[in-house]
Amino acid sequence: MSSVLVTALVAVLTLPLSGPPSEWTQPGYGPGATFYNPLENGLDPSKLVKRWEIPTHGSPECEIGREPLIAGGNVYSSAAGGFAAFDPATGARRWFTKLVRRGITRMAIADGKIVTLTYTCDGQGSFLTAFSATTGTRLWEVPIGGPAQDMVVDRGVAVVDTRPDYTLSTTGYRLGDGGRLWRLTGTRGDGLLSSGGRLLLRTNESGARAVDIKTGGTVWQTTQNWYAVGSDPAGTRFYVSGTGGALAAVNAANGSTIWKSDVPSPGVTADDKRVYLPRYRSVLCLDAGTGRKLWSVHLPDAAGQPVRAGALLFSPSGIDSPLSIVDAVTGRAMKGGMPSDQHYPPAVAGGRLFLTDGDRLRAYF
Repeated sequence: MSSVLVTALVAVLTLPLSGPPSEWTQPGYGPGATFYNPLENGLDPSKLVKRWEIPTHGSPECEIGREPLIAGGNVYSSAAGGFAAFDPATGARRWFTKLVRRGITRMAIADGKIVTLTYTCDGQGSFLTAFSATTGTRLWEVPIGGPAQDMVVDRGVAVVDTRPDYTLSTTGYRLGDGGRLWRLTGTRGDGLLSSGGRLLLRTNESGARAVDIKTGGTVWQTTQNWYAVGSDPAGTRFYVSGTGGALAAVNAANGSTIWKSDVPSPGVTADDKRVYLPRYRSVLCLDAGTGRKLWSVHLPDAAGQPVRAGALLFSPSGIDSPLSIVDAVTGRAMKGGMPSDQHYPPAVAGGRLFLTDGDRLRAYF
């Protein structure tokens, strides 16, 4: 049998057995950073086996491994000297794009493009660049004067938390050609995410305002020192933190407070009915309607950002501590135990679990 036929047969045999492929197109699943993949239904935690492992960066000190993205039948990841597309079944590299003396801050996939926010190894500049998701060919690039911290892509717009000339600003660029649509000086996108096409930005006046991602126009503003730590899948609310750090749910359309919690959180995971958040060495589950605590799960080490995929909740902890997998509704423990890292949330899509520690990417299915 030819090597081509063998490779094809392996790919078919290792496909998830149930449901259509699901995707993970930005860190946090999508532009809302819900860390919830509602379409995932092909993963059985009792049958997870490590199938392959690849390095995610090279030797230059400025290279940092990034979280993987999954879309269009590919896994996209940082790689030594650049980034690449891989076969999700085998880990075989399909194409590679070189980045000369640059590191990757963020990646996102939208409209057939991979959008990257990169920084130069000398720390003097950043670039927003779009590549073909099919071939890795560069389509356009925008130099950004000064460091850039974060990026989100939604509704045909790439928004970057920028520091041009080291002045705080948030800038929206057209995804089609990289043209600048708007810039808001004196704002910063702490927790940059899109809830129904709205961004929550901190301002120099120690308040915050929600703006339209397409125009940069103000939707509402507040004197509260809020920043977004998550959103709901429907795009109707921001989960926010602020002075004192207490978590609150806020109506994304008008800024009204839905509920407040005494529990602080640097990030949340949200489905339609529940909110999950890391707290010391535990993950807490709150009622999304009221903020009331429903249950908690103890972890072996410091808790990282949990991820919900289908009916399961995946919680990393510590460095190389066992990954927790529980029933997302009840908190009942399921089989887990693979090495995790609190600084790198898992990605779950297409019936596969992807874990990284910043140095290597591992696939389980």
